[in-house]
Amino acid sequence: MILAYILFVIASYLFGSVPFMILIGRLRGFDLSRELDLHQALWHKVGRMWGALGVLLDILKGVLPVLAGLMLQFPLYVTVLGGLAALCGQMWPVFRKFNGERGNTTGLGIVLTLTIALGVPFIVIIAVGLAAIGFIIRTINRRQMIGHSLNELTKFRGPPSMALPLGVLVGFSSCPVTSALAGQPLEVTLGFATIVVLILIRRLTAGLRQDLSSSNKPGSVIINRLLFDRSEI
Repeated sequence: MILAYILFVIASYLFGSVPFMILIGRLRGFDLSRELDLHQALWHKVGRMWGALGVLLDILKGVLPVLAGLMLQFPLYVTVLGGLAALCGQMWPVFRKFNGERGNTTGLGIVLTLTIALGVPFIVIIAVGLAAIGFIIRTINRRQMIGHSLNELTKFRGPPSMALPLGVLVGFSSCPVTSALAGQPLEVTLGFATIVVLILIRRLTAGLRQDLSSSNKPGSVIINRLLFDRSEI
């Protein structure tokens, strides 16, 4: 069974590495391989429907490995490792020279599946609610600054937001706390904590060398990246 567990984790990583958004772009006649943010590129260049499909597919990267582990009746820690491997695949995909996305959507898929399977959906509801506060603040601020209509705001254009990435981080950080308070299995609580750590690592390291070389305030760069997912605010 140990071999089966190892193969499951490897398969989960490879599944998480599949560049679905680039494939969608190619099917629609767009080359997105050089884009820094595939979600925004798919949304803006290919269309909102295709952008929404890209988000759904990235969420499924977290859902399907966890669901497979549960259906195969693997130990809970193996199932959690499968989900985390898929998350690493989305962040550091072997098919894109280990330069992928930020992990928010796949992380959501993992939390969503585990909390529903364990009968504690309030964990993901609280997390999404906290992230939604950041999204609402971002949208209100953007409308006040640039006066766009609701239709324009749904295109997700405009200046970078501090509220949204901070809200997302707070939302994910709430998961291990509420999991522990609800008495959930240690594997799950540690898995949720690992999601937060991986998201922070990805935020910190993506393009860090270039940003540090052009800044004389490395401390600010690091803090801004961790909290707001960008080097300058």
